[in-house]
Amino acid sequence: MKCWICGSDADSGEHVIKASDLKAVFGVITQNKPIYTHTRLRKNQPIGGIKSDRFKYGALICRHCNNVRTQPHDRAWEHLSNYLRSRHPPIVDGTVIDLDKVFPRAVTQSMLGVHLYFVKHFGCRIVEHSVPLDVQPFADAILRGVAHPKVHLAFWAHPPRRRAGLTKISVVKVGDTLQYAGWFYVIDRIAVNVVYLESPQRRKNLAHAWHPSTVCKRVRIVGLPA
Repeated sequence: MKCWICGSDADSGEHVIKASDLKAVFGVITQNKPIYTHTRLRKNQPIGGIKSDRFKYGALICRHCNNVRTQPHDRAWEHLSNYLRSRHPPIVDGTVIDLDKVFPRAVTQSMLGVHLYFVKHFGCRIVEHSVPLDVQPFADAILRGVAHPKVHLAFWAHPPRRRAGLTKISVVKVGDTLQYAGWFYVIDRIAVNVVYLESPQRRKNLAHAWHPSTVCKRVRIVGLPA
């Protein structure tokens, strides 16, 4: 297997949910204090360590891409995730986040990092689940350090609850052309809707979507039901 980002040997497993997010929500995870995973096929499966391969994708990328190339993107998301989870008052439907307060004097580069963090996840999911999308533009965005023009993010608020996970990728095709692919990354009270839009005309259907190309330094939180 070759790294889908750079083509080197794939010898590293990216966490499906970022390790820092898991620690923030569940604390120390041990054999004596495991957390339990649920899938459509199996429920209440204990995992006794945060480094478990069961928290990771298969070996789809190389160590350099995982540990060096995309580390700034990981750190950008870690910072934003911590801010959104710990904000007082807590985020709710309609909350407007001033990104200058999250990333003082570094909004553009830091939010590009957040965007690329989810581009990396999207690419891993495309490869692992054979999603009918060309993964090369995802790789090119990471290699060049630029935004993927068709990947957008929207930030949602859940009622607080100890949870973490990914939703299934929803796909919409018109004829043989994929027009939309979207999924949620859920951690505690935060849900990030990660969306691929083939046509910019469909963006009006994605409420409060954000993309690095925007000059706006604010994002509006959308509410989700419990």
